[in-house]
Amino acid sequence: MFVVGIAILCFVVNAEYLVPPPTFEADKYTVWAKERVIDKSSGAVSRKAQIHVPLDADDTDSVNVIRLDLVSDSAFARGYAHGFLLMKEILEFTGPKLDKFYMDEVLNLDISQFPDPLQKIFRVIQVAGALAAPRVFKEAMSWVWEKEQKYVPQYMIDEMEGIATGLCAKIDLITPSTNEAGVPTIACNVTEWSHTIKQLNMLPELIRMACTAYGAWGKATASTANPGGLLQLRALDFGSGPFANYSIIMVHRGSSKRSSLQPFVSVAFPAFVGAVTGISQSGIGISEKVWMTYNKKELLPGSYDGLADVFVLRDILQTSKNRAEAAKYLEAAARTWAIWIGIGDYETQQFDLVGYSQASSVVYTDVTAPTMTEQPYLENLAYVDKHPQPSHDGATGTLPTSLADFYGNITSETSKIIAQHHQTGDVHIATYDYSAKVMYVSVGKTNHAGDFGPVGGDDSVWKAYNRPYLKFNLPDLWAGN
Repeated sequence: MFVVGIAILCFVVNAEYLVPPPTFEADKYTVWAKERVIDKSSGAVSRKAQIHVPLDADDTDSVNVIRLDLVSDSAFARGYAHGFLLMKEILEFTGPKLDKFYMDEVLNLDISQFPDPLQKIFRVIQVAGALAAPRVFKEAMSWVWEKEQKYVPQYMIDEMEGIATGLCAKIDLITPSTNEAGVPTIACNVTEWSHTIKQLNMLPELIRMACTAYGAWGKATASTANPGGLLQLRALDFGSGPFANYSIIMVHRGSSKRSSLQPFVSVAFPAFVGAVTGISQSGIGISEKVWMTYNKKELLPGSYDGLADVFVLRDILQTSKNRAEAAKYLEAAARTWAIWIGIGDYETQQFDLVGYSQASSVVYTDVTAPTMTEQPYLENLAYVDKHPQPSHDGATGTLPTSLADFYGNITSETSKIIAQHHQTGDVHIATYDYSAKVMYVSVGKTNHAGDFGPVGGDDSVWKAYNRPYLKFNLPDLWAGN
């Protein structure tokens, strides 16, 4: 049994650390649903599972994550399976859950960061109030989609349209053909849902994520079970809202040996096609955080004339074979807004931080990253903390201090302690162990108000960095087990 919030301390070098949360083998708590979606062209089967880990005898607290195994050479077919299998989650997430998030978020939204047309859209709320927020956010996301859609790869459009088609197929399947009065019911509108899903995927272009990323290899992992192997962390800090409770472990893989699809897993959300967290079978793993400057606390210059950041991340995750290939893609991309991208790979067992902005895409290594972050150099360890850069946490900040304390023994287990000490990763945390071919994932939990704790209690106790981790053996994911 795991009890959240017990402050047991252990000591390493010069800092005090909480005992890390436990890890559970995901496959032992995975139950596959009977429902399947069969790809008519190949016979491949896509399916959905529930991962449920009770954390106390009464099951009043538990880890609950959906796993989705999407199998087809066709992006449309994988999207169809996504929409069909996640109908309930998509309807809840895109409806009342996100509507509440929009109403809460709009009160804190700095609209001065947006171009004039978006500012005009959001000013409606100043007159109409927070109740207008869902309509206004959707109008703003539609505006962004209209600006950026010409840059979107066709396979992503196919996948989003597949989600809409599968969703409507499931709705129509369970909806009676006539109502109680005998009047024929109206079929689900695929065109409208296709637009809704496309606009939803623009949300990260409006509200950005303050996160943490690092990669450790060589001397930084010299004393581990896989000496010198690469360990990469991605911690997602996105604040309150429905995201943690609707987390999906989503695997995409092809149905034939000739498939051009590189199998990958992402930690995603219902109806989202873009990627923020994930690792592929033989190529790269990604981390990400918004690139804000500290002195002015603002985003670097950008625009909506390009490919959305989350679509860029999805593209390199699905297609890049190594760090160099990903960096080349990023340099040539039609870039929009500034983010830090962490990229590790199997081929070199090393990790880069890419300063990705509208103006340029620059690769930073363990040696050169400190010129941007102004935090200490640690050999074979590239990192960026959760703060705007250069970080005012400095050399004694919680991230560089804990990384230094565990230097040589940075593993998935010690990374739990490091994330907890830096208090990073409220929505989710993923670590990729490239040598062991294992991924650890922790997912946060929110109450009905969207806060990370019991109502009236500690509002950080359910953040991902304080929650148990699930261990996934990557070869099992690629096999669909």
